[in-house]
Amino acid sequence: MIMKSKSYLIGLLLSLLFIASSLCLGYLYAHPQKRVLRICYGEPWKIPTEDAIKEFKAKFPDVEVKAEMIPYGVDIVAKESADFAAGVAADVVLVDSFMIPEYAEAGYLAPLDKLVAAWPDWKYYSLPMRRIVSYKGHVYGIMFDTDVRMIWYRKDVFKEAGLPVPWQPKTWDDILKAALTIKKKVKGIFPIYIPAGTKWGEATTMQGFYMLLLGADKPPRNRLYDYKTGKWIGKSPALLRAFKFYYDIYVKYKLAPTEFNFVPDVWGTWRRTFGPDRLIGMALGGSWEWGEAWGPKGIAPVPDRDKVVGFAKMPGWSGGAHGEPKWVTVSGGWAWTIYSKSKVKDLAWEFLKIVNERDRVAKYAAAFGKVAPRLDAAKVPEYAKNSYLMAILEYLKFTDFRDAMPGYSKVSYFIQETTEKIVLEGMTPEKALDYFYSKMVKTFGKDKVEVIPLGS
Repeated sequence: MIMKSKSYLIGLLLSLLFIASSLCLGYLYAHPQKRVLRICYGEPWKIPTEDAIKEFKAKFPDVEVKAEMIPYGVDIVAKESADFAAGVAADVVLVDSFMIPEYAEAGYLAPLDKLVAAWPDWKYYSLPMRRIVSYKGHVYGIMFDTDVRMIWYRKDVFKEAGLPVPWQPKTWDDILKAALTIKKKVKGIFPIYIPAGTKWGEATTMQGFYMLLLGADKPPRNRLYDYKTGKWIGKSPALLRAFKFYYDIYVKYKLAPTEFNFVPDVWGTWRRTFGPDRLIGMALGGSWEWGEAWGPKGIAPVPDRDKVVGFAKMPGWSGGAHGEPKWVTVSGGWAWTIYSKSKVKDLAWEFLKIVNERDRVAKYAAAFGKVAPRLDAAKVPEYAKNSYLMAILEYLKFTDFRDAMPGYSKVSYFIQETTEKIVLEGMTPEKALDYFYSKMVKTFGKDKVEVIPLGS
């Protein structure tokens, strides 16, 4: 009797489970669950991202979009890095392109090689813009905005010194000669300024040192990392040449203001002293300064900016005569990526194509004074009417990027330390090179640090 009761109960339970599962399946067929696409981005990109989400929803009405906007005041890189590490990142993430090598090495990003190869718009991204988002031969992102660096100069100071305006140096000697002329003919002016020291942080390396290093020798000898050997470069003619330029302007000729590198607000000081205070003749800096610093609504507005502020391309040390690049600039910026663990990579790619459409990229860049990474941005009226952005669009054809391999942050800090010793202690270029090399060997090991003979 007990056995029959058990059999009856088991049969009843199985019947109920069957009915329940049938009901669930019936509900799912009648009410299919929406696929979900999660998107993460920072507040500075709110307008173009929300616009792209709206277009995406119209195209894919059955997809639910969950957007997470990281607000101003929150460290975007730290937040996204934590999400990746915890395995909870969004399907689509707008990242600092500087972080792509580290994220790719950790396996956080999905390679996009096949997708971009079949995407007609990929041809509008210059080789440098593609290289910024690549790591070990694979593409991991699409640049959404970018920047370049140049020589900023005061037209009024140059005219007072009897120098030509517009001005375009062809070699480093041209820059030094112009600075020496300003020192001789214009009183109360620091002829030239290049960020140096640890107070500037990464800006010393990117705004200053890389602008010299990349033009100090022919590729690939003009880098901090050798991609063929997989080693950091600890000694090279290019490193020595770059350190020497710092020595020449800060120590030998006393053309640059050492104290500006150690004030509480290095960014604000440089923007004011070059801008409204008119205390600097020329300086290396970023493209964003035109509007962000010296524009009518900038941090340090310059009256008649267009008449008194000029910019020029940074030349290679001998103008390309020894095989180095004729012109030099460095770019960074933000890129759209797809999380490697995303379950909806197909939808993520569809969103990437929408958010990176030509008009959206160009209009956003024009509205916020940024450089559009797409060369065809010039065809968009809002961008085309901005003479400044149109003028620097050509920089994308020869721009380069930092060697942001794992360990780069340490190398960058050693560059900052070394330049600080030059400007504060008067360390010679040769001793500076030895100091930098010793720090590299101590950190990475002698077998991981390459030496390019100085006489080569």
